[in-house]
Amino acid sequence: MILGNMQYSRSPVPFQNFIWVADYWDSTSLFEFDTRNNKHNEFASIEKDKLLAFGYIGEGTQIYFDVANGIFNVNGHRFMISYATEENEYPLTGRTFLYNDIIQYKHASSDANLLTKEENGRFASRIEQYNIGYKKQMQLEGVNINFQCICSIPFRDAIYFQIKITSDKDLDGKLIIRNNGLISEEVHAPLLANMSNNLNWELR
Repeated sequence: MILGNMQYSRSPVPFQNFIWVADYWDSTSLFEFDTRNNKHNEFASIEKDKLLAFGYIGEGTQIYFDVANGIFNVNGHRFMISYATEENEYPLTGRTFLYNDIIQYKHASSDANLLTKEENGRFASRIEQYNIGYKKQMQLEGVNINFQCICSIPFRDAIYFQIKITSDKDLDGKLIIRNNGLISEEVHAPLLANMSNNLNWELR
């Protein structure tokens, strides 16, 4: 297993700070870039039905989530998210669901130098943000909830969660974010039926 073993916390690709890793339940792993054969693996090649954990390694860091419960792990810190009203608390992570509808994308930019005569030197590209997470539909206490959580790693800025939640019923409640079981923050987040509520939350 790669994720959870901090021996693997560096990207093997000089021009890419992070690479994704898919750990499977049969103790095998798929890397975005495999140095053994210099092969680049496509995101679409990940076998979602075999996933145990999915995340990034790089910069001395591991950021991943357990597919069995949706809990994010950032260098040993476990982040859990729930939604609470006065009557109920709906655990959005930590349940024995399969969070294998995975998401991974990168934000990149290019600088152009059209004055150079070298064709390969006209554009300089760089990745400015890495994003990894999942989306999940669930039914909790008679409420249908769509939940999406993406961990974003911007270049030279703080890591944050992009949280998106939709309910099929009006709910007046708050998002609760826990770090290692302790509440980090509670954010008032009323939900109107079938309309999404979006929150960016800086990890702390």
